[in-house]
Amino acid sequence: MTTGYVCPECGLDYDSISKADAAVAVPSFPRRFAEELHRSDGDEAALRRRPEPGVWSAVEYTAHVRDMFALMADTVRRMHTESEPEISFPDPDARAERERYNDQPVHAVLAELEINALRFASVIDDIGVDELDRTGRFPWGRRDILTMVRNGVHEGKHHLRDAEQVLDRVL
Repeated sequence: MTTGYVCPECGLDYDSISKADAAVAVPSFPRRFAEELHRSDGDEAALRRRPEPGVWSAVEYTAHVRDMFALMADTVRRMHTESEPEISFPDPDARAERERYNDQPVHAVLAELEINALRFASVIDDIGVDELDRTGRFPWGRRDILTMVRNGVHEGKHHLRDAEQVLDRVL
């Protein structure tokens, strides 16, 4: 399915991402987030600092991507094994608040991001090219597997950029 969507903020062009590209990109994000967070030279307060109200900290963006990769792995697996599953997504701001993302240990967030990225990449690898058009129903409409895989890559790229920008402002 061609979406024609290019994110106006991070520049990711959905149509440029193949299944194979996603299977390589997703497991690269834990290393990339870790490199970004290590810019703080151990200043955990900076990693937890919000540059302004309504903007997450670098740790919160990392925890969000960690949880989105787990959710995306489950979503794509369901779309692969079930017929037209109905799938809901939690409100990310409510989840960040409820689960206290900003208070979570940085090393644990990064370790869990790696586990979830590898699991998501494994799910992507299990999908045959001829199965990418299987669909699920979401609150915002029907989507196919390839679109959701591309959404997962977008989550990583977009929020890595967010974490970089936050750290540029708070370091």
